[in-house]
Amino acid sequence: MGRKKRPGFADLQATRAALARGEIRCPECNRPVTGEDTLKFVSALGESEPSLATLTCARCRTMLSIRFVAGEPTG
Repeated sequence: MGRKKRPGFADLQATRAALARGEIRCPECNRPVTGEDTLKFVSALGESEPSLATLTCARCRTMLSIRFVAGEPTG
């Protein structure tokens, strides 16, 4: 019997526009993350809309956290 692949973790930073265009990709398997994926938004105290979302990649099971920034990310 084979072993189960251990899921990894990744922290990403992007804009909401990049998510809508499908430019965010899983760093492990390069699968595009889209708005159709099951994103779980984490609300923060004092913010009108959530700036953090988490999800598990459907292909490689990597746990992703995406921090949404106002402008284009650097680095």
